[in-house]
Amino acid sequence: MPRAVREAQMLDAATRIFAARGFRDTSMDEIAEACGITKPMLYAYFDSKEGLFSAAAERASETLRASVRAASEAERKPELRLWRGLVAVFEFVEQNRESWSVLYPYGPTSSGPFAEAAARARDAMSGLLTELFAAAAADEGMSASAARDAEPFAHALTGATIALASWSSTHPEEGVEAHALRLMNFAWMGLGNLTRGKLWVPPAQRRARRAR
Repeated sequence: MPRAVREAQMLDAATRIFAARGFRDTSMDEIAEACGITKPMLYAYFDSKEGLFSAAAERASETLRASVRAASEAERKPELRLWRGLVAVFEFVEQNRESWSVLYPYGPTSSGPFAEAAARARDAMSGLLTELFAAAAADEGMSASAARDAEPFAHALTGATIALASWSSTHPEEGVEAHALRLMNFAWMGLGNLTRGKLWVPPAQRRARRAR
């Protein structure tokens, strides 16, 4: 079997078991058995349980970022780029709950591989959002120096996104767009507008309202 295929099988099994049992209660024996391989082969690929966990988290992070980037770059208007990117995050959570659990296990993760993997994924997502914010600022005519101020806002939005996405995983009945719309209004409209009942809605809903 080609190495890339075997490695993908190992990561699939590891993601599934880490998500179900947590890092500490997962054994390399269990993952090796799920893959139909020996434990020494698992160590040969990833060196340690920590290395395997980190690889599973990194793959999930890369997949999430690729989804967000593709969704946001399909739009030209800044507000729609943000909207599509947020929808992509919540779609990822809905369709890849095990991967999300490996990236951001719900609850405190103060130390160990959980915290390290989550921090790397969070920084990578913040970097992507900084790019999107800076591009949107430039499209709106802002100077390069002003556009650079996007970085702290990107980190703030990343934190809010992770928190709401983790919450949404326990409330799947509300739907992807409902969760994304909450965050869109929080980020795009702000609490001041929300308290006055001024809401952002997707273009399709705007058209439907005008047609009534």
